[in-house]
Amino acid sequence: MDTWLSLPQRFQYVSLDEFIIMPNHVHGIVFINDVRAGSPRPSASDLHEIDASKPPTLGQIIAYFKYQAAKHINIYRVMPSISVWQRGYYDHVIRNEAELTRVREYIQNNPSGWEFDQENPINRQVMK
Repeated sequence: MDTWLSLPQRFQYVSLDEFIIMPNHVHGIVFINDVRAGSPRPSASDLHEIDASKPPTLGQIIAYFKYQAAKHINIYRVMPSISVWQRGYYDHVIRNEAELTRVREYIQNNPSGWEFDQENPINRQVMK
């Protein structure tokens, strides 16, 4: 959780909204502020070099979060260098206030569905 909450200190153009840490995934709303329309799409080499004077890409933010969180998780598990995260991530651009409200509610209600989630190890045992 500390890694997630520290993102605005690492990226000056980032602010956070609703989030939830689930047993096997994370949901969160990230605002990238002061995005300039018409700016060129970053190249693959840009993902490793963060220019603090311009807004980061979502890919840079997620990569940093996953890297930092994995370090902490592996220290806790006493399993250095073990993969923690899936390779990619799912994103969705929130385009208006109604959609923002809907996504916030989805994140808030997500834990109540864990009991029935197919990814819940308890449910995998039952399905076999």
